[in-house]
Order: sequence, then C-alpha cells, then structure tokens
Amino acid sequence: MTSFVLASVFILSLLSIVVYYSNEILEDDLLSKQTDFELRHILNLLALDPKAVLPKSANLNIYISSREATQPIPEYLAELAVGVHHDIKIDDKAYHVRIVPKGDDIIYLQLDITEIERSEALLSLVLLIAWAVMIILVFIISRFLSKKLSAPVAELSRQLSRISPDQRGIQISDHFEDDEVGRIAQAFDSYTRKMDDYVEKQAAFAAMASHELRSPLTIIKTSADLIALQKDDAAIDLHLDKIQRASSNMANMIHALLAVTRDSPTDNVDENFNLYSVIDEIITASSAEIHVKQIKVENNLDCDISVNTDKTLVTVILSNLIRNAVRHGQNSMIRIEMKADILSVTDSGMAIDPEQLNNIFKLGYRGQNSQGYGIGLYISKLICDHKGWSLQLEKNDLGGTTASVGFLR
Repeated sequence: MTSFVLASVFILSLLSIVVYYSNEILEDDLLSKQTDFELRHILNLLALDPKAVLPKSANLNIYISSREATQPIPEYLAELAVGVHHDIKIDDKAYHVRIVPKGDDIIYLQLDITEIERSEALLSLVLLIAWAVMIILVFIISRFLSKKLSAPVAELSRQLSRISPDQRGIQISDHFEDDEVGRIAQAFDSYTRKMDDYVEKQAAFAAMASHELRSPLTIIKTSADLIALQKDDAAIDLHLDKIQRASSNMANMIHALLAVTRDSPTDNVDENFNLYSVIDEIITASSAEIHVKQIKVENNLDCDISVNTDKTLVTVILSNLIRNAVRHGQNSMIRIEMKADILSVTDSGMAIDPEQLNNIFKLGYRGQNSQGYGIGLYISKLICDHKGWSLQLEKNDLGGTTASVGFLR
C-alpha cells in the first residue's frame, strides 16, 4: 500500500508540474505572438506616417519616447531596460511589457495581463486541490485494495495457525479460490499428504521395532539369566554378565529411541528411583576400561538421592556422558555431583574445542579426537528436548569437559 501511494504521489506531482509549466509556456508563447503582431502593426503604421495616431485598446497601451510631451511615459516603464518584462505588478494590475528601440526612439508596449494571471492562479489552486483530492482517493483505494488482496493471505495464516502437529488429513485449499494464494494452499495440502504418509510409515516402523526388537532381546536376557542359574563357572559368568549388560543397554536404547520418536507416549513410565545406584551401575559397567586407563572416578552424589522420572531415559543419558568421559580420558579424573537439580559430569581428560560445541549435538558429528559414531550425544539431546530438560557441555578449569543435565526431581 505504501509503495502504491508513494508511486501515485510521484506520478500525480509530476503530472501537476507538467500541466502548470505547460500553461506557463503556452502563456509566454501567446503573449510573445500578440506583442509581435502589435509591434509589426505599429512599425508599419509609423513607416507610412511617423505622426500617425497609435492604436489603443482596453488591455494595450503604446508609448513612444519622442512623444513623451504629449503622451507621458509612466515612471516604472521608463526605468525598465530594453527587452521583454513579464508580470510587472503595479497596484492591483499585472502587465506584460516589451521595449523595442527604433532609431533614436524607444517603443513601449504595455499589455494588461491581470485576468490571465488570475486565471493562472486559479489553475494553480485547482491543480493543488485536485492533487490533494487524488492523493486522498489513492490512499483510500490502495487501503481498500490492500485489505482485499491481503485477506486471502491473512486467512491462510489463520488456517495454518490452527493446525496442530497431531492433525492428519489436513485440507485447507477448499477455503481459497484458484489464485496465487489458492495455489500456495494446494501446494501445502500436497506437502501435508506426503508428511501424513511419512508419519504413518514412521509410526508403523516404531510399532514394528517395539515388537520385533524387544521380543528377541527379552529372549536373550531370559536365556542368559537361566544359564546363570544353572552354571556356576566364573568364565561363563563373565560372558553371561556381558550378554546381560549388552541386552539391557540395547533395551534401554530402544526404549529411548521410541520415546523421542513418539510425540505423545501413551504409557506413563515415570518412577521414583535411586540416582546414586544408577550411576554406580554405569561406572561398574565401564570398570574394565576405567582400570586400564587408570582413571579415578568420584561419585559424589548422596547415597539416598532419588528422582521421579523415566529411569531408562536417565540411564541412557548418563551412560553416554560417563562413557564419553571415560573414552576421552587417560590418567585423568571424573567427578559426578549434583547441585540444585543440575547433575554434572566433570572430567580432566581432553577438552572439546569451543568451535565444536555448536555442532556437538548434531547427528553423526564427531570431534577431532572422537572414536565414536556421533550418535550418543545426539540421542541424549533428543531425550532432554523431549522431556524439557537442559543439556550443556563446556570446557572446565581442569582442562577437560563438564557435561550438565538439568531435570526436575
């Protein structure tokens, strides 16, 4: 609307200026032709009779310097130089004056243009009023058109703002005509149909994964438990323990992945559990690597500290953070503590470069010294975003990295 109004103001102003100055040019041309005609007539008349009576009319006065005794020349004319003088104001009159030398004489032609000037002033006023009226009309029309043209866009915005992520089979193009906005709505409908197909396939995959992956894991874990009850062999127990831990970790990971891919989980898996024990189990699972790398681990949490949330998700997050600290440590220290609902895992191993912190949670991103697959921190961040928790990594004063998780107890 602003662009249209500004363009109209420019065009109307330019048109008014053209009309005004065109009138000025026409007026000057008309007066020049009229004075030329009168001058030729006077010169012809004087050529036949130097003492001839000069013509006179209601708006034309002619003076000759040699006849000043019989026809005095007005003082304001006598002071003017030879040439053309336009719009000379005397009292309430306006004159167009032309002064021409003729031998020793000077001829003065005084043309009364008072009415012409009044007409010119009236034209200027009319142009100004017309300009103002047109600008007002342009503003009103542009405002009306802008509302009319933007109404479909506003309606499209309202339709889109009412859509919730869990809606399926959305069709909004029926509310619009077959114009530009309607074609945008049709493109959106086409996109939502593709998204519906994608979501349906994702939901089907999640359902199949939940059944097809959990079932064999349950069988593996149950079989390992039964073998452990029937055999009392240290070597076998060691391998069974590995199988049980691996199957338990895989079951936890499946649970975590299904939790973050389902936008609205149907089952409530929150429970009250001891956080110290969970961390102690994670440390025990990595005890072999901790021993080889000569890492000192401090679990500074209170033994009776507990939280009420999804235990499996917390286990996945803390497992990833503690394993990362162990993986990047050598003759280092790992300290786990909790202050004001913020659990931190601090290590003195290899620090993460500040430039990498912006990308550390991206899928598949691995640091310069990383030997992983770039999945653990990505999954941990997905879980935290899903649960509304915070997860931050930063360089600490020990030369290593501190990972902080904030969640409600």
